[in-house]
Amino acid sequence: MSSLKLNISYKHHFVVASVIAVWLIFFLVLIAPFDIAELPFLIRLEILPAYGLISFIGYIILVPLQKFVFEKLSKWTLFLEIIVIVLFNVIVLIGSYFYYKSGIINGEYSFTRFTLEVYYPIFFIILPILLFTRWFLNKKAVNQSLDKIVLTGENKRDVLRINLSDLVCVSSADNYVEVSYLIGGKLHKKLLRVTLKNIHPQVPSLLKTHRSFLINPSHFKDWKNANTIHLSQIEVPVSKNYKKDVLALNIHSSLKPSNSLQSY
Repeated sequence: MSSLKLNISYKHHFVVASVIAVWLIFFLVLIAPFDIAELPFLIRLEILPAYGLISFIGYIILVPLQKFVFEKLSKWTLFLEIIVIVLFNVIVLIGSYFYYKSGIINGEYSFTRFTLEVYYPIFFIILPILLFTRWFLNKKAVNQSLDKIVLTGENKRDVLRINLSDLVCVSSADNYVEVSYLIGGKLHKKLLRVTLKNIHPQVPSLLKTHRSFLINPSHFKDWKNANTIHLSQIEVPVSKNYKKDVLALNIHSSLKPSNSLQSY
């Protein structure tokens, strides 16, 4: 099944939940469908906004869940999107019915009648708003799944989930590797119990510059000297055996060999 984009920003999904809640409150209070119109406006204004709050909470509950699934699978599909819509529907239905039967409204309908005659006619009016706002939100999302990588060691707890664009380099440290990566522009390091040889297949795009170093070429800055290069906030050695590969890179114009480097 083909992958979809998913925006995992809590702020953006807060906007989606707010749009759905406000639209539902507007629809129930001002348009007043079904027999709601028989209620005085002030009564509608007093008791009906709670349905909007229920829909808001129902949507917000699912935001961390979908983020967890997305990061776990490193992708989002149409099936998962449908699952989220169905779960939202179930949560709001149950919440709405309990509120309907509470002492505030004292509804007389059974669950089946409430579902078929009250809830679903309104839900299918809300559904296009939900689908459009999610589609528009996800359309604006960066495809995080393409950039997300997971580095794993020999132990179950040796796991590091980061964006490939944040990974600077990996260096060997006996039976461990030290991963250097950026968080908010600051360099961080983490040890994983795994060899450099076994870490390379996990991120094939890394370039070997030394028997003990793998680098992310996108973090190359310049040459310090004939045997050392500057990466983002770190220096890395370049051995004679791998210098040709470093100089041959075409992804960064600064990597083209200068006359002084060619002489080595």
